[in-house]
Amino acid sequence: MAEAKIYDYDPDLSTHPIPPHLHAIPDQPDSRVDSYLMRFERLLNWIFRGMMMVAGLSLAVLMFSQVIMRYVLESPFTGIEEVSILLAVWIYFLGMGYATREREHIHGGIVSLVVKDPYKVNIIRFIGSITCMIAACIFGYFACKYALKEIDRGRVSVNLRWPRGLWSGSMIIGFAMMVGYFLLETINEFRSLRKMPHAREAQEE
Repeated sequence: MAEAKIYDYDPDLSTHPIPPHLHAIPDQPDSRVDSYLMRFERLLNWIFRGMMMVAGLSLAVLMFSQVIMRYVLESPFTGIEEVSILLAVWIYFLGMGYATREREHIHGGIVSLVVKDPYKVNIIRFIGSITCMIAACIFGYFACKYALKEIDRGRVSVNLRWPRGLWSGSMIIGFAMMVGYFLLETINEFRSLRKMPHAREAQEE
């Protein structure tokens, strides 16, 4: 029976589930420090996933409540719109970081079609991860600069008079997650590059 393929353009992504080495988080720790860091990351991941779930469910309840209040009770509350935007931006930026962790962000497989040597493919991926991390740092810098400016000025929302830092803080968390996971991804790929020549020598022997 032929093995089911999901991404035919990329041999490394053709199997399901995706191999562990293609995630930002390694499957097994290489040292005791790695073990502690992975436990800490799992705790953070559990917290962020819980936040996304709570925010998503709350947003659904708010939207349903607003429909009932607007069209059934004919007494809409404009503050709900502010809260819904607050929840939506937190879902968006937390989801951005989580997608980076799972390597579910958009990427192409043209490298695997042009370059057949796995070592060269990993080098290109390593360079790509560094580039993405630098780009995330740049965009994150300006996003955090804007968010901290909003927090320092003490601006508040129009209806609820809540601090606008509640909205802007999502950008700080989201980009921090993104940069952190790109950094982990880069470290994993660098370690993989170091191991590949030894693996080749062992196979040749």
